[in-house]
Amino acid sequence: MHRPVLVLAPLLLLLFGFAKDEPAPKLEFDKVDPHKMLFDPYSYWSQPYNFYYFHHMDKIPNQRLDWVHKPSAKYTLKEPQTPFELTYSVGGKTSTLEQYLDQADVLGFLILKDDRIVYEKYLHGASPDDRFLSMSVGKSVMSVLFGTAVDEGKIRVEDPVAKYLPYLADGAYKDCTVRDLLQMASGIEFNEDYLDPKADVHRMLFDLIRGGEPFHQIGVGIHSERKPGTAFHYQSINSQMLGLILEKATGAPLNKLAEERLWKKIGAQSDAFFYESKNQPEICAFGCFNSTLRDYGRFGLMAMHAGELGGERIVSEAWMKASTTPPDFNRPRLDEKTGAPQIGYGYQWWLLYGPDHAFLAIGIYGQNIYVNPAKHIVIAQFSALPKPGGGSGRAIGRPYDAIAEKLQ
Repeated sequence: MHRPVLVLAPLLLLLFGFAKDEPAPKLEFDKVDPHKMLFDPYSYWSQPYNFYYFHHMDKIPNQRLDWVHKPSAKYTLKEPQTPFELTYSVGGKTSTLEQYLDQADVLGFLILKDDRIVYEKYLHGASPDDRFLSMSVGKSVMSVLFGTAVDEGKIRVEDPVAKYLPYLADGAYKDCTVRDLLQMASGIEFNEDYLDPKADVHRMLFDLIRGGEPFHQIGVGIHSERKPGTAFHYQSINSQMLGLILEKATGAPLNKLAEERLWKKIGAQSDAFFYESKNQPEICAFGCFNSTLRDYGRFGLMAMHAGELGGERIVSEAWMKASTTPPDFNRPRLDEKTGAPQIGYGYQWWLLYGPDHAFLAIGIYGQNIYVNPAKHIVIAQFSALPKPGGGSGRAIGRPYDAIAEKLQ
């Protein structure tokens, strides 16, 4: 099969539509270009292929799965009592929840009110047993794991990064603290424009998919952009450095830390895993976690309860408060010109504007965990959008606030 035909096929599928109940086509992996994963139509991160692979990442060849095993007993989520329906409006436009799920290319959607399931639905062939790719939702998982080491006194957020990773002492990270990494304020020069073929992020993804070099080598060679701790600049390499610091400080691999400090304590119902190339010696900490939808929901409940679930303390309340408190340079606010709410950022969590102080874990293809402690709501959404960093162009906003208002 020739490359032009392979490229044309997904374009035709997008042009004429892809039925959500039809099986997604499979890929010939030796024809996938790892330099172009984020913008090439022939990629398991592009539609229609991501409708399948975003909940079957374990089917991709030549990768290593670092397993996070479940406990012997699970934390029980109560089943729904009554059907749930929603009609909501954004900017004068009205939509139903069912329309949103279709238009936002959702694979799995879960609403929890405390520990009761209010609504749960799977589309595009997904099922409750599937493990959904987190993308950068995994950064918030990393934040909680990081907090357990801070609670134990093994890491101090005021410390310089080079204290834990000495090979960064002479480069762009030399004046950067651990807190700067957590707040995406490292001051380094790293282009994360997903649709720019020359962006640095594609180098990191090549190292993820093919194992071209250890991830830390990227951190050694980059340059400074500004003084650390002064401005927000979202860069996934910062999260990878956090994962390396965590492993160095604890002496344990990331998947084992996740298993003992998080997964077993929240009563997960299924094993989870991190993935990366068999040739990549380091565990991917920036977006390679995979879990069932209900276990993402349990993770969200733990965050909603300020680090505790079912009487089991996972991470301190102080850490969760610090994680969801923005620095002065990146507070959620109203835009001065438009009046639209602007999102802020804490320790690897996105922070929403408003009195509820809700917060989000966000992935670039429509993966979200919405946590609203004020109204006791958790929403887990895992989608397969057609391009990274943006919506499908058809969905009317996110219905999360409307759901929380209806269930309060």
